[in-house]
Amino acid sequence: MASTTAAAKSNREGLAALDEALQAGAATLQRLEEQGEQLHQTEIVADSNKYLLDRSAREIRGMTWSGWLQNQFTSGPAVPKPPPAPARAEVAPVEKRHVPIPSGGTAEQDQYVADLSTQLDDVLACGKQLNAVIDHQNAQSSRLSAKTESLWESTRRNTRAAGRVAAAGLFGASDEPKLLGHVALQCPVTKRYLRSRGTDVGLSPDLELRATCRWALYEVRPHVLSLMNSVSDKYIGMTFGGGIACNSSSFGSWQQLDMDLRQRKGDIVETPISLLAADWGGGCYVECDRDGLLRLGEQVGNPEARDRARRWRVEFLDDAYEEPTYADQVLTLKPDALERVRGAVPAVLEEAAATAYGAARRAPAWEDD
Repeated sequence: MASTTAAAKSNREGLAALDEALQAGAATLQRLEEQGEQLHQTEIVADSNKYLLDRSAREIRGMTWSGWLQNQFTSGPAVPKPPPAPARAEVAPVEKRHVPIPSGGTAEQDQYVADLSTQLDDVLACGKQLNAVIDHQNAQSSRLSAKTESLWESTRRNTRAAGRVAAAGLFGASDEPKLLGHVALQCPVTKRYLRSRGTDVGLSPDLELRATCRWALYEVRPHVLSLMNSVSDKYIGMTFGGGIACNSSSFGSWQQLDMDLRQRKGDIVETPISLLAADWGGGCYVECDRDGLLRLGEQVGNPEARDRARRWRVEFLDDAYEEPTYADQVLTLKPDALERVRGAVPAVLEEAAATAYGAARRAPAWEDD
């Protein structure tokens, strides 16, 4: 009799636990449905903003004679189609059931097994619905992330175009580059730095950070930058033949670059570099050939090209490294920078950094190569 009572209590608790799990799943589905609707509305707003930015780009383009003529033979941006509707939960919230206490007879046990099977089927269906809704919202989040980056790139292009129109106007101000600091550009894949050697510009042959890899970063207008090598005092720019060289003593439209300097992963900035004069002013991303020299890549206007473009890690040097005194010198950390890293690096690396710093102190004066 005692075993029958214990079994009845166990059966009741098992059915109650399943009933509680099913209600929790139904409540989660309801919250996910509300979240999906919010994501859907956000995606609609993103599409609307992209449409407005495309219209703005067309209006800005029409402020020039060539752009006005182009607008006469091209149609405006199409109104965006609504994004896919959010997934709806097909499993309706269940009402709390009053679980009977089996008396131990065959009929009661059969009824218990039937109720258990029904509830297990309901829980399984609810779990499948949860997986389907979560998968759909993951796809929504991915699309929204891509559209956010596209909005950011479109905003940058419109800002640059408006700046060009304003600068070319009758009362437009001349371009006065503002120094943002000295930087090194490292390829995260090869760990090699961008350097200038004569007029050639490309990846360094070794992993050392040298004076020829030190660049003065200037901002001309919002989202319009330039890079001048600290050794040669020459700007990177596009050549008449469509190549990339470091051979200009002055800044002009062919030396205009753009990089996304937003910080990610702490204080690390990884960004493509686009040469704005390429593709008739539309811009192309900067790539490397087999010899490590810079060349023009895909067009900036291609949304998928950004994901394929070569990334460059931007390291700001002024607060951490000594200013070099001769060409091709290996840059060394400042004494206070050594103090800051003592607690963050192993002793062997600290000793190596201190040795390099001491060697640099004994190096000869500036010698141009």
